[in-house]
Amino acid sequence: MAVGLAPRMGLDMGTSKTVVWAGKRVAYNEPTLLAVNPQRNRALYWGKAAAERTGKMKQDTEMLRPVRRGAIADYAATVFYLKKALAAAQRFRVLKPVLVAGVPIQLSSVEARALCDAAREAGAGGIFLVPSTLAALWGCLEDPEDPTGSLVVDMGAGVTDVSVIASNQLIVGRTIPIGGDDITLLAERVMEVSYGVRMGRIEAAAVKMDVGVGYYQDEMFEKRRNDPDHKGGFNNVRISKRQVAEFLLQGLEPLFSGIINTLEETPPELFEDIFRKGLILSGGSSLLPGLRRRLQDRLNLNVTRLPEPSLSVIQGVGRIITRFGQFREYFDEQMAMA
Repeated sequence: MAVGLAPRMGLDMGTSKTVVWAGKRVAYNEPTLLAVNPQRNRALYWGKAAAERTGKMKQDTEMLRPVRRGAIADYAATVFYLKKALAAAQRFRVLKPVLVAGVPIQLSSVEARALCDAAREAGAGGIFLVPSTLAALWGCLEDPEDPTGSLVVDMGAGVTDVSVIASNQLIVGRTIPIGGDDITLLAERVMEVSYGVRMGRIEAAAVKMDVGVGYYQDEMFEKRRNDPDHKGGFNNVRISKRQVAEFLLQGLEPLFSGIINTLEETPPELFEDIFRKGLILSGGSSLLPGLRRRLQDRLNLNVTRLPEPSLSVIQGVGRIITRFGQFREYFDEQMAMA
């Protein structure tokens, strides 16, 4: 295949959503979700259409997430979804596109191979892999060759990547198995255990984004629940934002520990750069209310959230595509080319 002539597309396929870059823009941005009928082995809806129907379909319909913890969990579903996403992003193409994909730092060789194979089966001519934190940083730096150290945290729905980057290289990095979905589950749990309020994933995510891990005093909010006295109907219960926030904060301990461990492994020559520049925060789950201030207080570092954190990786990938020759030598050496 003539790689130089093939169209180039960017891919950020995460646990929660998939974003595709085509041309000079985000051409596809929808949930990584399928509504399937397992008995008939048929996908009924995908992307936004599937998300809109969560909890609203017959019991024989299963909501399937092809990607979990940043890696492929269902190969066939991933291939199907990628075909739909790539086709929606670029409807008319002659040559198979070359993909540049942002991936977790500690994606195993088996997981990387599965993604490459799925992409080729979905219609890609080849795929280059780049760590998500590196892509996010490339999207916001004027000079990708900047020799100073940068501490970057990319928090997704399934995993969080933490890395120290300098001179366009990943100096230290790790993938932490915690993300926004874990905080959603904690919100669901605290509401049921502490207040007797049962809710689905969508409503729990709304509570998470309303309360977050902010600092509160006596602020309260109300939710409806089944009558605990079994008299039928519903009643309102007052809920402490402070209690919910403190419970959710406990779930972030692996994140705090992962950042601290990364800093402990960082060469001392880069410490001054990091203390001066602070921490760069990206990823859709970094929008959790109160997270930036909690990180600042815990690490004693300034924390800067990128302007569009949920799109920071794909914007960096878009820059790579625009300057393909400049960045090519930094791609994963294990790239797979058809």
